[in-house]
Amino acid sequence: MKETFGEYIHKLRSDNGLTLTKLAAALDIDQSTLSKIENGKRNVPFEVLPKLSSFFNLDLKDLEQAYLIEKIAEIIYPQEEPAQLLKAAEAKAKYMKQKNLEQGKINF
Repeated sequence: MKETFGEYIHKLRSDNGLTLTKLAAALDIDQSTLSKIENGKRNVPFEVLPKLSSFFNLDLKDLEQAYLIEKIAEIIYPQEEPAQLLKAAEAKAKYMKQKNLEQGKINF
């Protein structure tokens, strides 16, 4: 997904002929909150993802991945070398995961 998460939600809503009111009610959020999300003035709350997934019959893991990708992109896009940051972050994530696995080992 190249568009922002808000733009994606707007497209889903429009393509399905839904009003802001109807979708906001289905997601259990304010209509004004949904409008701000669609217009990029507010971030999508993580807890909305399962409801969005269920309502539009979308894969929750795909939505969560797109959500996280957008969060990472928001952090790194102002930087001059985002690719280097991503590479370093990937190495850090692997280190953290490995360290977590090692701490979970039980030696008998």
